[in-house]
Amino acid sequence: MRVMTADEMQAVVRRCNWATICTAAPDGTPYAVEATPFLMDGCHCFMINPRGGTWQNVRRNPRVLLKYTAASADLRAWAGVSCLGEGEFVVDAAAVREGWRLLGAVMDEDYSRAADTFAGLKDRSPLFRVRVQEMTGRCNAPKNGALDMRAFGGDAAREKTA
Repeated sequence: MRVMTADEMQAVVRRCNWATICTAAPDGTPYAVEATPFLMDGCHCFMINPRGGTWQNVRRNPRVLLKYTAASADLRAWAGVSCLGEGEFVVDAAAVREGWRLLGAVMDEDYSRAADTFAGLKDRSPLFRVRVQEMTGRCNAPKNGALDMRAFGGDAAREKTA
């Protein structure tokens, strides 16, 4: 196991189809949800329930941990990236529409109807944005060797949203 380089961490984040969003409930209980990530304006973003547990927790404490994990099908290659930052739900209509467009590019889906519905809501939004302040990562690549991203597959659409 070795510490990953900044470029390797960014590459893993761009390739992951899922990330775990970790927050803390008011009583300190850990809370986690999985969602499909996309990058927008240098931030890690997700479309999630605008009134769920994450929303409730972030209202009280915006500190968030995002966990990205990639592994080959045979589990011989693996990498994990932790991103620490501040989370917020964004209600700006243009940003919400762009978020749905970017998620659609990753998922190969047309989310224009959802964009129309949620862009008009002034008090809630599914667009969850995390401004990452620190990244750490470990992988099982050789100590002086490069991490082979091909082992993890990847999504061409995801690479485009980065």
